Amino acid sequence: MAKLDLGLFGQHSVRHVRQTEVAECGLACLAMVASFHGLDIDLNTLRRRHAPSLRGASLKSLIAVADQLGFASRPVKLPLDALGDLHLPAILHWDMNHYVVLERIERGRALILDPAAGAARRVPLAEVSHHFTGVALELRPAAGFEPVNQRQRLHLRQLWGRMRGWKRAAAQTLALTIVLQAFTLASPYYMQLALDSVVPALDSNLLAVLALGFGLFTLFNVGASLLRGFVLLSVGTTMGYALATNLARRLFRLPVEWFERRHVGDVLSRFQSVQPIQDALTQGLVGSLVDGVLAVLTFALMLWYSATLALIALGAFLLYALVRLISFGFERDAREAGIVTIAKEQSTLIETVRGIVTLRLFGREAERHVLWQNRLADATNAQIGVARIGIWQQAANTLIFGLENVVTIWLAIRLVLSGGFSVGMVVAYLAYKQQFLTRVASLIDQGIAFRMLGLHLERLGDIALEEEDRGFGASGGHDSPFSGHIQLKGIFYRYSPTDPLILNGIDLDVPAGSHIAITGPSGGGKSTLAKIILGLVNPDGGEVLIDGVPLRRFGFRSYQSQVAAVLQEDSLFAGSIADNIALFDEQADPEKVMRSAVMAAIHQEIMAMPMKYETLVGDMGSALSGGQKARVLLARALYREPKLLLLDEGTAHLDYQTEKAVNQAVNNLGITRIIIAHRSETIANSEISFILDGGRMDSMVSTCS
Repeated sequence: MAKLDLGLFGQHSVRHVRQTEVAECGLACLAMVASFHGLDIDLNTLRRRHAPSLRGASLKSLIAVADQLGFASRPVKLPLDALGDLHLPAILHWDMNHYVVLERIERGRALILDPAAGAARRVPLAEVSHHFTGVALELRPAAGFEPVNQRQRLHLRQLWGRMRGWKRAAAQTLALTIVLQAFTLASPYYMQLALDSVVPALDSNLLAVLALGFGLFTLFNVGASLLRGFVLLSVGTTMGYALATNLARRLFRLPVEWFERRHVGDVLSRFQSVQPIQDALTQGLVGSLVDGVLAVLTFALMLWYSATLALIALGAFLLYALVRLISFGFERDAREAGIVTIAKEQSTLIETVRGIVTLRLFGREAERHVLWQNRLADATNAQIGVARIGIWQQAANTLIFGLENVVTIWLAIRLVLSGGFSVGMVVAYLAYKQQFLTRVASLIDQGIAFRMLGLHLERLGDIALEEEDRGFGASGGHDSPFSGHIQLKGIFYRYSPTDPLILNGIDLDVPAGSHIAITGPSGGGKSTLAKIILGLVNPDGGEVLIDGVPLRRFGFRSYQSQVAAVLQEDSLFAGSIADNIALFDEQADPEKVMRSAVMAAIHQEIMAMPMKYETLVGDMGSALSGGQKARVLLARALYREPKLLLLDEGTAHLDYQTEKAVNQAVNNLGITRIIIAHRSETIANSEISFILDGGRMDSMVSTCS
């Protein structure tokens, strides 16, 4: 079990890059080493140029990418005691399935930058021996290497520039805030008048007038405060909603491969970065402007009272600003570690809840609890790191401004004794000084918060800067309906540029209305081929023709609106059976829903349920059996009345008689069908079958008429 670590690590010269996708630790390590040598490139840009494989990166693939970045690579196999002889920073093969960066070795400890972890760690060499596999990769800039900045950043203006109404709301908030601050500026003067004019003269009438005037000012101030609160609530809610919906719209339009490479907890955690950006665009932006202006005005008043005292306060402010700037790097690393580790903990918890049946069957609840507990400990360590930095900052704040207050009071009282100050002036000055220090401290905090937005913008940039799925581009000019004829010509596909071809020149002609089956060894690329046929995955080479027209010209959205499929990873959504068959169509046709269920051989079982078609399916279909779920998914596909139906093991959960009934009903539709299956009964029902093996497609004998 992981132990809670209350320590902080020292600064390091290599910029830490955290991996986002599941299998991109190698790319992240290359980005770290490249940045050390002056090639500042972000992971998003590197990923788009050199797409990583979902199955991980081999040393050979890392060398190929490093060569394109302008580095000369030298893979070495060495014992642990020779690590210090490496040209550092170097990439180490770690735990047999991971890569990390070794920056340097000092006093028996290795400074390790792990792309899957938080900040840099100083790991004792004895512990390194438990992880290091003995393989390392040295990288040196080759001839012609150019250190340039190739980082692509998401800027704040790209988010707020598309929003309407925020400028007007910000102006209203600014005006109301100035009214509030005017009251704050006037209050110390009220105390000075009361002490220096009313008390010596014993003038109760003047005191009453002052009290009445400032009382009315207070009521006016309360009204302005209420209005400002409602304006901030309105604009904050509106902007937060707009940011979240725009981000979600972008997310839902990203390629399928993007989701396959990320944990669900990490994706969800990125949405939490919307909140600090929302605060910055509403309260933070206006607050910074007001604090800056009024801090200057307050400092001018302080100078009018005493230049010496004002300069002491200014010196304390500058010293505190220096402390915050020095600690910013530590704070940013700690906050980033907190975000990432919490995302991992949430991912583990979500996966555990989803797989509780499997865990219960295998009796692995305790082991899974230990795994989650380790992730929770990592998240807690990160939160402790943030809190620890906050404690040091607060201690510095207390020390600096505490000593400043002692010196200020000492000098102010000396001025009173010498006749340069009245008692009322001392009280008023101390109030103005407190306001000044409060505002400038808030200004520093807001400045740090704005700099910290870079962390949140980097996380949102993984969504906002990613290219949308090609299906959302130009739809093409082909308006004719799809007849069902599809052709594949010379289709090539590999998981990454350095992986072997999984589809090697596939040719396939499926006439309209035909019924074919594709079989072959598991892991041979059948499901990938299905996604290429459906336009969900872009092949590396070759062309998909729809009625003789290239898919890109026919239009992805037009094509996908006329096809349907049941894929292995398909799932049901929370709602009723009818909702899932119609996929929550707002204008669902009940008769069409029932007709689809009849063809899928699930109608009788639905009618036997107490709520019939309004029966809830539970979480991802947990209330249904495997066969029932498969047939509801099939009914959902048939509800679209497609011209092409593709089933990837879509009938694997059905018994022979039920599958026969389903096949007979679908046969009567006369649509094109492509079945991916292993069962001989399913394959035998097709007109012709193909075997996909070794990246190539071969036809088998016809099996039925």
